[in-house]
Amino acid sequence: MKNSNNNHGGTRYSRREFLKLSGMFAAGAMLGSCGSSLPYSIPDPDEHRHVIIIGSGFGGAISACRLTQAGISVTMLEKGQRFPIKPNSDTFSPYIYPDGRSTWLRDSTVVPIGPPLPINKYAGVLEGHFFPGLRVLTGSCYGGGSIVYGGLLVKPPQFLFDQVFAGTIPYNELETYYQRAADVLNISVVPDDIFQTASFTHFRVMEEQCAAANLKTVRIKSASDWDIVRKEINGTIPPSAIHGEAIYGVNSGAKRSLDMNYLLQAENTGLLEVKTLHQVKDIGIDDDGRYLVQVQKISVQGDILHEKVYSCDYLFLAGGSIGTSTLLVKAKEKCLLPKLNDYIGKGWGNNGNVEILRSGLNQPTGEWQGGPPASAIEDYNNPIAPIFIEHPQFPLGIDKLGQLYIGIGIETYSLLYFGIGINPTQGKFIYDNSTDSVTLSWPQDNNQQKRITDALMYTGQKLDEVNGGYLSLLLAYPKSYLDNAVYHPLGGAIMGKACDYYGRVNNYKRLYVNDSALIPGSTAGANPSFTVAAIAERNIENIIAHDF
Repeated sequence: MKNSNNNHGGTRYSRREFLKLSGMFAAGAMLGSCGSSLPYSIPDPDEHRHVIIIGSGFGGAISACRLTQAGISVTMLEKGQRFPIKPNSDTFSPYIYPDGRSTWLRDSTVVPIGPPLPINKYAGVLEGHFFPGLRVLTGSCYGGGSIVYGGLLVKPPQFLFDQVFAGTIPYNELETYYQRAADVLNISVVPDDIFQTASFTHFRVMEEQCAAANLKTVRIKSASDWDIVRKEINGTIPPSAIHGEAIYGVNSGAKRSLDMNYLLQAENTGLLEVKTLHQVKDIGIDDDGRYLVQVQKISVQGDILHEKVYSCDYLFLAGGSIGTSTLLVKAKEKCLLPKLNDYIGKGWGNNGNVEILRSGLNQPTGEWQGGPPASAIEDYNNPIAPIFIEHPQFPLGIDKLGQLYIGIGIETYSLLYFGIGINPTQGKFIYDNSTDSVTLSWPQDNNQQKRITDALMYTGQKLDEVNGGYLSLLLAYPKSYLDNAVYHPLGGAIMGKACDYYGRVNNYKRLYVNDSALIPGSTAGANPSFTVAAIAERNIENIIAHDF
């Protein structure tokens, strides 16, 4: 807050600030008081834009693509940096011996499996958000989660979708938008010639063992360039996807991330202005109804180089569940957007993520377990809870030491399983005035996560009884570090409560959420990316038709 000293030791406000404060307090009296002791004021804007999108993941990329194709100029703010694919296959960090490119501004990794390792602090691709009892992993780079996800595009079955989305979006209505996203991402199942190679041995073993245990398997569609995968297999280019790269990006470019399709299409219109390494601190609204976006320009080491404030006519929040919810909760509690309702920050869930590792199998699973993930188990008749179980790669080996290529894989006789169920438990985001930060409260009591874990354990034990092997404790380092991992954060500004069913934020015109924050904690036993993409396509079509 701007202030000047006077002889009475108080705070003196300008007429503009006084009027702004008066309006905020009046709004607070009508809608509930703001959380902070005094409202915070964003400085006057330095520049104006017509449309600003915060974030470049699925929601942001799709919004930017469709807006620019409609002839609307867009400025996109992304706190991470671009990682264009290099011809020498050295864009992203190695998996086994990671460097700073792996992790967002930390001196150790936020690894999905195993102990954290020391690295140089750098604006890398994978961000760890550490909350009480939770470790949430998200993408922080141009392309967002599409850089660090497995590339899987899974559509949930209707009977599970209706459990989560009943009364919000009809399942059949989304079909057009699922297909629209599938066409842009060019998704497909793994071709048989690739599936039969040594790098996909673990998938074949997984399917054989499931058949023996009378479990149904399905092939998963992914956003993969199979011609590039073939080049890896043939040795034309260095191995990347076939050696299990995914969580830090795929160096060969075999993963069709958003910078290769939606974002590229938007840039090709000439109407998308992209500002990377621009970290949004706060959002608000001025006296004239224009939105204010306070931004910190940072270096790749995370140093703040300067701050700037943009104003805009339309503001789209697409920073993911964590990013979008954080900005909205801060804006509500600091009276920057005092009319936000009490559903802001609520309805968060972990999409029912659980993992197990089966080890000691009686047949080889491959010295290199390649990807992308190609098969999954539909265990919807599980007696504990219906569950969708993917089989990610579990690669252990050394590709490179420094600039020296080693290429030594390790046979583990193990298979990794990633289960997705429906956990109705919901958390909420809470603002801490003393640190100007937002944390996430996740119930430890009455949490139904154990039910999904038990369902996955039941399936794993069934596989062991028929095929041999045992459920391994290898992943428990410590066990709580694994159990609290969240790969699919959802919610915080859910549709029908904080927003309408197209992402319009309640009580504010021209302010939108179009990302995973809209989802009520679960995408119904499936990876979120496909459903988030379909909903984003649906929302932006409606917004362009009615709001511009």
